[in-house]
Amino acid sequence: MWVRIIAAAVVGLCAPVSFGTASAHASVDERAMVPGSQPSALSPLPVISRNAPAYTNDTCGGALPASFADDADYDTQWGACVTPSSNAPIYLAYDLSAVPAANRGQVLVLWYNDPQTMQYDHTYVGVHPCCKWVGYAIPSSYTLQGNAAPGGALPSSGWVTLATVSGNVLHSRQHLVDLTGYGWLRMRVTASDGSPGWKGVFLNMDVHDARGGLQDDWIFYGDSITEGAMAHQSLSNAGGTGTWAQLINAANPSNFPAYEAGSIGGTLSADGAKSLSGWLALFPGRYAGVAYGTNDAGWNVSPAAFYDNYVVMIQAVLAAGKIPIVPRIPWGCTSNILANVPVLNQKIDALYAAYPQIIRGPDLWAYFQANQSQISADCVHPSDQGYFGMRRLWADTMLASVYAAPSPPTLQLTSSTSTPTAGTSFSFTVTAQDRSGKTDTAYGGRVHFTSSDAAAGVVLPADSTLTNGQGTFSATLMTAGAQTITATDTVTAATTGSLSVTVRSPSATRLVVSSAATPTAGAAFSFTVTAQDQSGATDTTYAGTVHFTSSDTSLGVLLPADTTLGNGQGTFSATLIKAGSQTVTATDTVTATITGGLTLTVRAASATKVTLSSSATPTAGASFSFGVSAQDAYGNTDTAYAGTVHFTSTDTSAGVVIPADSTLTNGQGTFSATLIKAGSQTITGTDTATASINGTLSVTVRAASAASLALDAPRSATAGQAFTVAVTLKDPYGNVATGYRGTVHFATSDPVPAVVLPADYTFAAADGGTHQFSVTLWTPPSQTVSATDTVNASLTQSQSVDISLV
Repeated sequence: MWVRIIAAAVVGLCAPVSFGTASAHASVDERAMVPGSQPSALSPLPVISRNAPAYTNDTCGGALPASFADDADYDTQWGACVTPSSNAPIYLAYDLSAVPAANRGQVLVLWYNDPQTMQYDHTYVGVHPCCKWVGYAIPSSYTLQGNAAPGGALPSSGWVTLATVSGNVLHSRQHLVDLTGYGWLRMRVTASDGSPGWKGVFLNMDVHDARGGLQDDWIFYGDSITEGAMAHQSLSNAGGTGTWAQLINAANPSNFPAYEAGSIGGTLSADGAKSLSGWLALFPGRYAGVAYGTNDAGWNVSPAAFYDNYVVMIQAVLAAGKIPIVPRIPWGCTSNILANVPVLNQKIDALYAAYPQIIRGPDLWAYFQANQSQISADCVHPSDQGYFGMRRLWADTMLASVYAAPSPPTLQLTSSTSTPTAGTSFSFTVTAQDRSGKTDTAYGGRVHFTSSDAAAGVVLPADSTLTNGQGTFSATLMTAGAQTITATDTVTAATTGSLSVTVRSPSATRLVVSSAATPTAGAAFSFTVTAQDQSGATDTTYAGTVHFTSSDTSLGVLLPADTTLGNGQGTFSATLIKAGSQTVTATDTVTATITGGLTLTVRAASATKVTLSSSATPTAGASFSFGVSAQDAYGNTDTAYAGTVHFTSTDTSAGVVIPADSTLTNGQGTFSATLIKAGSQTITGTDTATASINGTLSVTVRAASAASLALDAPRSATAGQAFTVAVTLKDPYGNVATGYRGTVHFATSDPVPAVVLPADYTFAAADGGTHQFSVTLWTPPSQTVSATDTVNASLTQSQSVDISLV
């Protein structure tokens, strides 16, 4: 599996490698590095080094100070850019003198180089080598030292060795040491494991108070998917809010677990089976996550071989005195994953059954199948958002299964039917489950049964014990509708559970809806609903709840609320609004096939208004048509309307033609009118007997074609000085002919060549039928100016202008 490049320095060189495995890497001499027996309860492992004064002799020029190593931001690391050596060691020292002495006896020192180096062991060669991994600034040879000097100034002498490591190639290590009597802790590095440009040391380092043991110490073995999810970085670029330990701490502030991301990209279950025992020897903690399978699917590893490899790993974890945690393999969209992982996950489920010591990890198949957008384009690896979602799921799952307070078992009731028939026996199963959802085979309580159905004829099981945590029973309920059966331990009331079912009526197959009414819009009418069996007989025992709908969804429609029938029948009222053919449908709320409908014709109510409508934009002097409809209060046409409509208009000009008083046919009529005055006008229709029955049509009358041209000029002007004239076109009714698009030519009686007249001008829409021009005349005492349409010579006018000298 290819590595996800998280840190800028992480590179995967995808070529086979042929150098040694991790089995030969470390020689360790650590005082007090003995895990011992683990208490059965989970004790906190609090961090005592957070923001302690930190010192170093190399900060990469001040860019990566020592304080980066113990702050709460795991996206920053202390960095030393000089290559360490025995003659020029690099150190990182913490002043822990302010920590109470009781909290700095047995401590766990845990340093992390990831995500600089993403692979737990970058030298590891898998059973199917995929890549040549590279290390980046990993401490290779180092000692952990204590010092009893007082706090405040970094001691120059008096350092005592607590642990020594050489030849390390892992990206993280943890050391259980005795810091009793020491207020200072120093990591002194004399060699590093890196690549060109990355020969220094980069890391974060936490110190945990381990006086309560290492119960809250974790490691997560697996492939690149686990590697990406559990790396020590926040993934804030994808909305992440912290490392896995920080997520646990946010939900459970008393715990800040120590953990390592012990995963290597490209590895299979066979790699874990081969190497897990050696890796576990370096891990003093309690919980070991084992998460392989995606690469097994890619290499078409047989389910049997996969299962056998997992058995080897689980047995290795148990033999080391630790607790295995196994998740289900994540969903992906490659053909091999889709074909193989479901079968491999069945083997994971078989492991759960075979090894009850396993804590079930998150169901990563279900998570990514439901969140497919969080899988990257390679159809294998999650996106950064997916990695953080996976991390959060790991945290939530462990909070529920490991960190949660012990709780009594619950009783889970299941049945093959959720809709038993009233009066008919059906079976159900009761299972005692622990808080992780596994069957509690040791449960020996006695179970008592109750039901929400208290009707005569109900049959419930007698008080019973379960066999290996399970039992199958039968019951008979009588009352149709939602009912429950509850099982409760006769001693511990908290051990309980319920089964919810919907009891069906035994006989009814349909609902018959009938009415003799011909309803009027807005007026209530009555109808009857009858529950009938297939033969058409009324089912007097029908106890279902009936829900009502209608094809009329208009505002103001009133339908009955959900209702039960009495002896299989009921009479109801409804109010519909829209005239014409409509339906009212009754449907059983539980069994949708028990239904029936009523079709009826809704009449309009009496007219309350007259609606006038037209699609025309009328022209002055031209007839146009409009429609008239008598409507009730709901907008239905009153086809029975027999009134007479009188018409009026805001246009009172001579020549206006509006219809005479008229009756409508079936509540409707089409009429014509002629308006004269351009602009906004109305035509109003009013019932001659009931003036409140009226309505108005608003139109915008356009001017007719130009019939005259008017030239407006001043009475006098000064020779040689420009003056303004205006040309306005009007239709036969005196409206400005706004639609005029003709061309106007200007002429004058002034013979002087210096005369200035407008060029021929074509009117545009923006002119609105009138335009101003500039004219200059020279010859006293009087001259004429004329404007004439170049096509229609009848559109012309001349004006005389008196010309005076300056």
